[in-house]
Amino acid sequence: MTENNINQDYKKQYQEIAQVLLEQISSGKYPLGSKLPPERTIADAYGVSRTIVREALIALEVKGFISIKQSSGVYVINKPDSLQSRIMGPFELLQASQLLETNIAAFASQMITIANIETLKKILEQELQATTNNKSNKENDFHFHLTIAEATQNQMLVNAIKNLWKHKEKSFNWEQLAEHTNTKGYRLKWYADHQQILAALCRRDSEGTYKAMWQHIENEKNVLMNISDKTSIDFDGYIFSSVNLLEHLS
Repeated sequence: MTENNINQDYKKQYQEIAQVLLEQISSGKYPLGSKLPPERTIADAYGVSRTIVREALIALEVKGFISIKQSSGVYVINKPDSLQSRIMGPFELLQASQLLETNIAAFASQMITIANIETLKKILEQELQATTNNKSNKENDFHFHLTIAEATQNQMLVNAIKNLWKHKEKSFNWEQLAEHTNTKGYRLKWYADHQQILAALCRRDSEGTYKAMWQHIENEKNVLMNISDKTSIDFDGYIFSSVNLLEHLS
């Protein structure tokens, strides 16, 4: 048997175990909040190795159905028929972000107030300080993008950005990839991108703001694409088409 066949059999086995467990969750055998049996119990029940079971559980965690808590157990947090079970992949989220936020930023450049600009400057100061001290700046990142939406003076656009971030928080794949870029080097890169966006906003340059936001998200996409496991069944990078509508229409 070739190495490729072995890998395919291994993948098929853990996918089958994952599907069995998912059906049991769906049927109510393991209701929301309950614990799944230990790995060894599942392995013995289906005649597979604990490694296969572990991979199956990881696959279910990535999809948002269970939560694996070290030294505590595996808990059911979602059912397949739940509306919340539709956990979007990181590149689906990035694609939506690029299409949505570029246009929001361009519009914000025409509606922005001095107060909005001052808020953005303070956020960037806090972002640089956090990065310099090697601390996480997730909150600063969120507030930077949210404040740009608020600068449109349109509550529906603000809600759209809030909703986008909520989906990011629910996506285990997004969190796993984002954690790899939670380093000082990458944070300095995102800070520089934010500076370019703010500079264009201060100039009230709608085209410049659009391009700066587009490039910021494109930079993020390229980094995440490079560190992604493209052989994973959960890889959704193939859907991402980096279409710069401004250049396409010009």
